[in-house]
Amino acid sequence: MDKAYKNIEFRTATLRDYDACLNIINKARTQMIDSGLHQWNDGYPSGDDVLNDINNGVAHVLTIDNEIAVYGAVILNGEPCYDTIAGNWQTNGNYYVIHRFATLPEFQREGLAQKFIRCVRGLCEVEQVPSIKVDTHIKNFKMIGLLSSLGFCYCGIIDYGTRGTRAAFEYVTLNMDAVNNF
Repeated sequence: MDKAYKNIEFRTATLRDYDACLNIINKARTQMIDSGLHQWNDGYPSGDDVLNDINNGVAHVLTIDNEIAVYGAVILNGEPCYDTIAGNWQTNGNYYVIHRFATLPEFQREGLAQKFIRCVRGLCEVEQVPSIKVDTHIKNFKMIGLLSSLGFCYCGIIDYGTRGTRAAFEYVTLNMDAVNNF
């Protein structure tokens, strides 16, 4: 992290955060399209997706000095497409999936996306959830690099039908022997 921030907080988003969260998504979408990445150019994620995340209590933010810098939906066992993978997951039990993950452009390259994922790891440890699963566009090299730098393993390909295929990654957060003997 290049800057010394006074106050960094990972928390569940509220309805008051909706506009800031949607702004992050829209700016990330514009960046992706401008760079030639066709991951979010089909109207996904929409304002309704963000609103549903907030209403369902799965929208999370990382704030810097009370400004929302990172947004992501952190959902327990929340991706039906993960039931079928061209490859193999490392675990078969409970997991958190991170969807709709984006950082406000002015906060990029500050290590904040890494911090958000580390906070999700902490959530896994507290709640005894053994893994985090994430998928991304096969050509989203920034996200793939981020996941690799944090110890995520490539597991295979997920098919979202008309939205295309995605590279799937998993990070095992807990010692599985300890979880199974708990």
